[in-house]
Amino acid sequence: MDLAEAAAAFRALADRVEGSLAVDCARAMADVALAQLRIVTPVASGDLRDSERVNAVTGNGTYAVATLGPHIVYDEFRNFGGTITSKGPWPLRNRETGQVFGRSVTQEGAHYMEKGEDAARGPCHEAAERVAAFIFTL
Repeated sequence: MDLAEAAAAFRALADRVEGSLAVDCARAMADVALAQLRIVTPVASGDLRDSERVNAVTGNGTYAVATLGPHIVYDEFRNFGGTITSKGPWPLRNRETGQVFGRSVTQEGAHYMEKGEDAARGPCHEAAERVAAFIFTL
């Protein structure tokens, strides 16, 4: 490869990096992060885990952001915990088992979103490295 060919190859590489590197990395990392989140998500019925998805991957060649998470009414309660109080004079109960809890129930959060983030850190870096290695091949 002579100097002109090398210069052309580096220009093409710069175009690929500026055009899509960050978005390609973020997309690959989002898929990996979602898989890791689903591993640590608490499962009773599976509805919480089934509601988790990649919301969006946005950006351009040098900057990108991916967002993901659950989409179900009790996701924050399951993650952070809290107290549920009956809206009437009747006690809270589990419809499936018939268990009665009283007029209020306090549950500790599972903090599964933070656990998912921790679990995904290494695999996400590996995914980004694979994308970058593919793009940086001259």
